[in-house]
Amino acid sequence: MELSNLLITFLAQLGVISLTLTICSLIRDRAHSELSVARKAASGILFGGTAALLMQMPGELIEGFRFDLRIVPVAVVGLISGPVGAAVAAGIASAYRIWLGGAGAALGLAGIWMAFAVAISGYYFAKRGFNQAPHVLIFSAMNAGVAFLILFLLPPNVRQQIIEENAHFVLLLLNFLGTMISGLFIRIDSSRRENAKLNALHRQIVSALPDALSVKDLDGRFLIANQATARLMGAKDAAEMVGKSDFDYYTDEEASLFWRQEQAFIENSEAILLEQQFNRDGRTIWLNTIKAPYFDEVGHLKGIVSHTTDVTTRKTLQAELISTQVLLETAMAEMADGLAMFDSESRLVMWNRQYLEFFPYVDEETCQGRTLAELLTAGVLRGQIKIAADLSPLTWVQDEVERSEAAEDSELVLSDGRWVSKTTRALADGGWVTLYSDISEKKAAVAQLERLASKDGLTDLANRRIFDRQFAEIFEICREASNPLSLLMIDVDHFKAYNDTYGHPAGDQVLREVARVLQTACRSELDLVARYGGEEFAVILSRSTADEAHAIAGRLAAGVRMLEIPHVSSSKGRVTVSIGIGSLELSVDDPQQLLSKCDEALYAAKAAGRDKVRAASSAGERTIDKKKSSVKGLSLR
Repeated sequence: MELSNLLITFLAQLGVISLTLTICSLIRDRAHSELSVARKAASGILFGGTAALLMQMPGELIEGFRFDLRIVPVAVVGLISGPVGAAVAAGIASAYRIWLGGAGAALGLAGIWMAFAVAISGYYFAKRGFNQAPHVLIFSAMNAGVAFLILFLLPPNVRQQIIEENAHFVLLLLNFLGTMISGLFIRIDSSRRENAKLNALHRQIVSALPDALSVKDLDGRFLIANQATARLMGAKDAAEMVGKSDFDYYTDEEASLFWRQEQAFIENSEAILLEQQFNRDGRTIWLNTIKAPYFDEVGHLKGIVSHTTDVTTRKTLQAELISTQVLLETAMAEMADGLAMFDSESRLVMWNRQYLEFFPYVDEETCQGRTLAELLTAGVLRGQIKIAADLSPLTWVQDEVERSEAAEDSELVLSDGRWVSKTTRALADGGWVTLYSDISEKKAAVAQLERLASKDGLTDLANRRIFDRQFAEIFEICREASNPLSLLMIDVDHFKAYNDTYGHPAGDQVLREVARVLQTACRSELDLVARYGGEEFAVILSRSTADEAHAIAGRLAAGVRMLEIPHVSSSKGRVTVSIGIGSLELSVDDPQQLLSKCDEALYAAKAAGRDKVRAASSAGERTIDKKKSSVKGLSLR
C-alpha cells in the first residue's frame, strides 16, 4: 500500500465528488425554487452516476482489496434531495455494481444501501436542525461506519490481513474525510444560498418600504436611499440622490435646521427620535425620523442611518380623533343603555355611567380588568342578579360567559325586579361589546298579553288553548313516568234553561261562582282547572288515581251544590253539576282517547239524572251521599 498512490486516488475521487457538488449547486442556483420530485430524482441520477464513475477509478488498499468512495455521493445526496434522490442514486449505483460483477458484488451492494440508510438519517436530522459543523462530523462518522461494518462481511482471511496492516483505519479515514468535505461543501453552499436569498429579500424590503430609509456620511451627503426617500425629497429616483444633501431639496432654513440636528447627533452618536416639519406647496408636512449611528468594522462613526415616516396624515387623524373621542364620551354618558367592553381575555376595559346604574354592586374604582365571570359571580352572590332556584351560580355564570363570548343575546333579572336585555357584538380582536337595556316594561306587557291569551276572560281560569297544550304534555309525562293521571269533565246542569229564566248576566255570574269552587277545591300546584267551553269545565288531576279523582269530583259537586243558587228550571231546585271521570289506568293510547272516555262518562252522569259523578271505568252508578256533603266536605287538596 503506497501512500502517494493512495493519496492521488483519494484526491482524484474527491475531485469528482466536488465537481458533482459544484454542478448541483449551479443548477440549484438557477432553479430559484424548492426542489420538485423530478428535480430530486435528477439529483439522484447525477450522484448515482458519480458513484458509478468512482467505481471505475478504485485505489488498491492492500493487495487484492480495492476501495473507492462510492458511498460518499450516495450518502450526501440525501442532504440535498432527501429520500427520493438517495433512493435513485442508490439504485443507479447498485445497478452499475451488479453490471460490474465480481466476487465483491454482494459486499458492494450492502455498502451502497447502508449508505442509503445514512442518507435518510442525515435528511431527517437536517430537517430538525442537523446543520451545524459538529453535526457534519457526526454525519461523516456515521457514513465512515458503513466501511467499518463492511469489514465484518469480508472473508476472515481478508479482514485479518486488513487489520494487520491497519488498512481499516485508512479506509475509515478516507470515507470520513470524503463525507466531511462533501458535507461541509453542502453546508457552506446552503448558507451561501440562504444569505443570497436574504440579501435579495432585504433589498426588496428596503426598496418596497413605504417609509424613507437612507444613509448619510458625516458631511450630510446621501450614500444610500430608497425610493420612498426619493418621493419624500421630490427627487427623480433614489440613484439621483447619492452624493447630494438636504440643501438640494429643502429651503436653506429647513436644511440648516436638519443639519444642526444631525451635528448634535454626531456629537452624542446615540439613536434619537426627532419630529420634523417643513412646508411644500403651501402644505405642512410632519415627519418622525429615527436617526441611528453607522459604524465601520473597527467601531469608528462613518455616517447616519435615518428612518423617516411621513406622519402628516396621522397628525390630522389625531386631531380628528380627539374631537371624535370627546363626542363619543359625551354620547356614552348620555345614552340610555348601559355599555361595557370586554377584551379577548374577558376582562372589562370600558364602561359608561348607565352600566354602573344597572349593576350598583360594581366598584367603579376596581372594576377595571375584572373578568365577566368575576362580575357576574359577585352579582349573584350578593343577590343583585336573580337566577333560577334549580341552577347553581357556577353553572349559570359559565353559561352566561359562553353566551357573551359567542355574541349571543340573553336576559338578566335584577333583585329589584327589573329585566335587563344583553345585546352582544363581537370585536375583531376577540373581545366584545355588550349593551344593557331595561326591558321591564316590555316584559310586563308581554306577560300581560300572555296572561290574557291564556286566561278565560269570564272566569279567569285557563282557556281551552292552554288546556289542550298542557293536557297533551302532562299525559305524555305521566305515561312515560308511569305516574297516575285523571281527568274531570264538568257540565253545569240545565244551564241553557237557567239563562232563559234568569238572563245571561246571571248565567255569567253562575259560571264565575262555579269556577271559584273548582279552583278552590283543587290543588293549585298540581291540578289545572280550565273552562272547556260554554258551561263546560275540565280539571286535569296530576298524580291522582281513579279513586282519588272520584273523591275530588264528589267534593266539587258538593261544593257547587252548597252555593245554594236557585234554579227553578231544574228538578234539583238549585244549580248543580254533572261530572265524568277518565283515568290513565284505562287502556288509552293518547290524550284524545282519554278525553273521549271522560266525555262518555259525563254523558252517563247526565243520563242518570244529572248532579251525578260517573267514571269511565265503572259499569255501575256512583252517586253522592248528599246527607254526608257538608261544609266540612269542601276542602283544599
